[in-house]
Amino acid sequence: MDKITKKNFRAIIATISAAGLILRFIGFPFESVDYEQCLSSWTEQLKAIGNISAVSAFAGDYNYPYISILYFLTLLPIPSLYSIKMVSVLFDFLEAGLLSATAMHVAEDDRRYGLGAIAYALVLFNPLAVLNSGYLAQCESIWTALGLLSFYLVIVKEKPGWGMFAFGMAIAMKLQAVFILPILLVFYFYKKKFSILHMLWIPVAIEVLCLPAIIGGSGWDSAISQYLHLLGEYPFLFYYYPNIWTFFREAPYYVFGTAAILFTFVTLLLFAVLFIKSGKKFYMQNYVQYAAWTAMTCTMLLPCMHERYNYMAEMLLPVSAIFDKKLRIPALALILISVQCIGQQFLAWAPVSYYALAAGNIIVYFYFTAHCLGGLYREYRKNEGMTAC
Repeated sequence: MDKITKKNFRAIIATISAAGLILRFIGFPFESVDYEQCLSSWTEQLKAIGNISAVSAFAGDYNYPYISILYFLTLLPIPSLYSIKMVSVLFDFLEAGLLSATAMHVAEDDRRYGLGAIAYALVLFNPLAVLNSGYLAQCESIWTALGLLSFYLVIVKEKPGWGMFAFGMAIAMKLQAVFILPILLVFYFYKKKFSILHMLWIPVAIEVLCLPAIIGGSGWDSAISQYLHLLGEYPFLFYYYPNIWTFFREAPYYVFGTAAILFTFVTLLLFAVLFIKSGKKFYMQNYVQYAAWTAMTCTMLLPCMHERYNYMAEMLLPVSAIFDKKLRIPALALILISVQCIGQQFLAWAPVSYYALAAGNIIVYFYFTAHCLGGLYREYRKNEGMTAC
């Protein structure tokens, strides 16, 4: 590990990049159910209108910034199946680069290039990333990469203005990017090195990314109206992601949905209090680990989670496991469970009971929670004891 020089690092990154591209190119001809039923018809709808007003006229269930991407892709002489996947693959590389740079920042010693290469490979060779972008033509890499960019800018580089602008771009693409927000807020209240006014860059970024829709005829409030529409579209406790609500799939959303959201908020608030009150000196690997935990907490506890919504935690946890051996088996288990979930949903794999998948995810989550919050609680009790003395 310590023998990897900067020159060797570049060669290794180039090799990993080439292999990652090949893995994705193999899946490019594959047409998923989502592509056949949604993406292909959406691009045809955008083509038929043929100008920027097509973005504002869109009536599907994605945010305007992503539809803007689809519109501009229709202007290219490339089949939509390939062009859509190429964009997602591009953001795969942004994810990999950001997590590689974060891992190198964690090390800051002779191992930094080796650890950076491992983190880069863990993202590009993550089967969920390969499937999502190269096979399914999904956009999880886009909002996740932008969310990780906000994490990198705010926490690693301590550039809150640019970081909040990146976060605004992330949630403009997909609301699930909000899963990175808890760790950004905790960092703010813990460090207090920047103004809360930096968060005003979030709506600015959203409006900037909605400009094609606004130019095409939508109002300035188009982003908010689209969010409100999407929030009420699937009122189910369980929606294909194997989390705790799998065991309550028949329970009515209108009775338990609000309670589930409040419970998630209280759990994250408890984490924030322990984090800030623990008095512990935090290192960069701690922030990576807690970012993975907060993202997974949202997916495990919130209702109506799709099978792809834990994507951010599924990218972060393997990288976090580089620095914490106790997380390696949970990271592997999380990836395998999610791969099975995607496989049986989109690739006609032999189905495994969602109850079994949910039980596995819950075990991983409780172990991860005990590992993260247990250490914080011990530090908190120790700090409280010292204060009392």
